[in-house]
Formats: sequence, structure tokens, C-alpha cells
Amino acid sequence: MSDLRDWIEQLGEKIPGYSGYSARERRRDADKAQREHMADRLRAAKEPLNEVVRAFSSTGRLARVGPADRLLKKLDQAENRVRFASYGYTGFFDAVKIDEAQLDALYQFDHALVEQLDEIARLVGEYQDKVADESYLPTALEGAVDKFNRTFDERHRVLDSFRQDDTPGQPMFGA
Repeated sequence: MSDLRDWIEQLGEKIPGYSGYSARERRRDADKAQREHMADRLRAAKEPLNEVVRAFSSTGRLARVGPADRLLKKLDQAENRVRFASYGYTGFFDAVKIDEAQLDALYQFDHALVEQLDEIARLVGEYQDKVADESYLPTALEGAVDKFNRTFDERHRVLDSFRQDDTPGQPMFGA
């Protein structure tokens, strides 16, 4: 396997632009892995909420099912948005070289999103612990999910803002 990797690296050195292409593909793969991780954490947060809904239903507290179900739908929507986000060929993935400040900005968003997922998990646990408390409303949890969605939207806007240039490419072969 090492010989194949060496051969590919040597070939890449001989093909103009290959190393940039390879870096773009690694960025694309890393972004997909990060999004999959976040989506998995959102999915994991839904199971305790399903238990909360079942607890409310089985004890006849049907008025309490609505807010919990609304949270489940918000988490489901967030999970799907993150998991299936398609950035197409945005500037971040097209650029051969990414400025360190741009990478820092993206990493800050990713760090913020992971911290927000920690907060969502904590608040889901709190909601599950307070299922018997009729006065407890999961407003902080709903706010945390909304904040996660806004941060993810902003991350998407930042990714779209990375532009190398808007010069159209030249045909590979003459007409």
C-alpha cells in the first residue's frame, strides 16, 4: 500500500495541479466527516426525546407531547440539514490554496457547533430528568437547537464566500 501511495505522490508531482486537486478532495472528505459526526450526535439526542414523548403519552399527559414532539422535529430537521448539506463546488473546495485566516474561521465555526452539540446533549438529559416536573418547559433546549441551526447557516455562508476567482476556465483542448 505504501508503494502505491508513493507512486501516486510521484505521479502527482508530474501532473500540474494534481496536488491542489488532492488537497481539495481532502478538504471535501474532512468536511463530510465533520458533518457526519455532527449529524450522528443530533440523531443520538433524539432517542432520549423519544423516551420523553413515550413517557408523556403513557401517563396521559398529552398536552406535554406537543412541545417534545416539536423539539424532535427540530432536531430531525437539523440532523438532515447537516447530514445532507450539499455545498456543490463552493469556493472553499475549489480553491487550490486556502488562506490560514479562512481555515481558522471555518475551524471556529466547527468548534462552536461541537460545543453547541454538547449543550444540546446536556439539555436533552436535563429534560429527560425533569419529565415528571409539570412546570418544566424545554425553552432552553429549543433555543439551543435554534442557535445550532443559525450557526450552521452561517458556516454555510462562510464556505460559500471562499472564492479563488471568478475567471472562467479555459477549454482543455482546442476547438
